[in-house]
Amino acid sequence: MFRTPFVWEVQVRREVLEAEIARLRELPYSLWRELLGRPMVKRSTGRDQRTYRIKTTAGWAHTGSEDIRISVVLETLALRRRLMRQSFVITPDNRFAE
Repeated sequence: MFRTPFVWEVQVRREVLEAEIARLRELPYSLWRELLGRPMVKRSTGRDQRTYRIKTTAGWAHTGSEDIRISVVLETLALRRRLMRQSFVITPDNRFAE
């Protein structure tokens, strides 16, 4: 059984996730097109000194669409338990849709 996280823990996790989202939004559509279906994993340390696992995947937003949905999942390092998830969509002309 898991406990409910304290507010500050949620804030730290949100900061880690949002920092990664900001970094990923700088990448162009052409790069995301090459990464379709290939997950990327990295580790990041929050200000709580805990290390988190960040898994990023790119896939088509909709069948028949050229838009790409990028999903970012924040997990615990040891248990790989999903803590948070967020995604965004990038269009071929490098615009963002939610």
